[in-house]
Amino acid sequence: MHGARAWSLCGVNHTLSSNRAMDAVAALPTLPFQDWDALICTSRASRAAVQVLLDRQMEFLKERTGAKRFPLPQLPVIPLGVDCDAQALRMSRREQARARFDLEADELAVLFVGRLSFHAKANPVPMYLALERLAQRHRVALIECGWASNPSIDRAFADARAELCPSVRSIRTDGRQEQDRTFSWAAADIFCSLTDNIQETFGLTPIEAMAAALPVVVTDWDGYKDTVRHGIDGFSVPTLTAPPGAGLEPALRHALEIDSYDAYIGHISTTAVVDIDATVRAFEHLTDPDRRHQMGRAGARRAREVYDWQVVVRAYEELWRELAKLRLDKRDTIPATLGRQRGWVARPDPYELFASFPSRTLSGAWRVRQKPGIGLRDVGARLRLKTAILAVFPEVDESTLFRFWQEIGSNGDDVSTFLRRQTLIPGTAGIRALLLLAKLDLISLSEP
Repeated sequence: MHGARAWSLCGVNHTLSSNRAMDAVAALPTLPFQDWDALICTSRASRAAVQVLLDRQMEFLKERTGAKRFPLPQLPVIPLGVDCDAQALRMSRREQARARFDLEADELAVLFVGRLSFHAKANPVPMYLALERLAQRHRVALIECGWASNPSIDRAFADARAELCPSVRSIRTDGRQEQDRTFSWAAADIFCSLTDNIQETFGLTPIEAMAAALPVVVTDWDGYKDTVRHGIDGFSVPTLTAPPGAGLEPALRHALEIDSYDAYIGHISTTAVVDIDATVRAFEHLTDPDRRHQMGRAGARRAREVYDWQVVVRAYEELWRELAKLRLDKRDTIPATLGRQRGWVARPDPYELFASFPSRTLSGAWRVRQKPGIGLRDVGARLRLKTAILAVFPEVDESTLFRFWQEIGSNGDDVSTFLRRQTLIPGTAGIRALLLLAKLDLISLSEP
């Protein structure tokens, strides 16, 4: 509506697995974006997924219409951020937190933080199995700081813990409560997140753990591939899933609404295999306090250097400067009116779209005058009627419209001259005001 060079459009990706998100990305090649706009991708993995959708759509458009040119927004990778100072402050309460959970000095506390959802976040089975094997040689406590969306899921997690890791002491805290989160972080020795879901594109909790100087054990999956350096900040556990072509049936079932979104992502998560042997080895390495502290310190340094919000916001600002320069540098080759001449293609002026509906169309040459015999009381009464629908006329209120009517007078003028002369109602709203007054039979409009 304002022209392509008015400003740069910039957004950030979140999940990419929902129908709405995939449709939005696939629509980019046909929407009025320019290369001074940007869709920020939070990880290399999410950028790759966006590129797959774009490539598929552009190939379809080439075959369908012969299209050759697809102006697209840039796809820079900028991660999400974390408040490193806040996380470090939490860890200062370690002794109090360990005492709160009755953790002994030789008890290894492994922490998971996040929503408890085995179909949409991380299936706990690999973590439970790995910790049970670790608990055969060490005292282990698992702190799960999170919440389930319903009691049934909560019971499913409890049943899985009882069955798969009976030797591990279980501690549940409410991840929605600030104090519970603080004590959970402060009490932990190791952070673990074995995400296996296509709904994730970044994963914030591992960098929160790094900012808290905790070593991490995570899956080699999605955004975790960018954030955790294997053998430096912690350990990245290999994952395995199906090859391309194996998911067409579940994708089609979801597209046809045979399967819900939850069923779809849950189905795909069941095929994401986590290397449990490698997970056990990672935990075993981190039973050494010196290695934990070394990796925790390395992660804390990396969090401050790369993921602190001050760093991330500076990256946003630098991107915006680059986009602005690109937009201004192209002012000689791209007209300022690009995209503005006729407005938004799919949201046209209704008087253009429905021009075939009326018998006649008002022009500036028509004559306008007050209807004879209409008194001030009649004008006020008609304007106050609910059926006048003034409530949907954002530029005009009853008092303004009354004075507008008074300025018209009874002698008559052409519409163009009157609208230039009056100062009460600006722009094309004056045309609509005239038509409303005519609708209420307060003025007459006549062809020249």
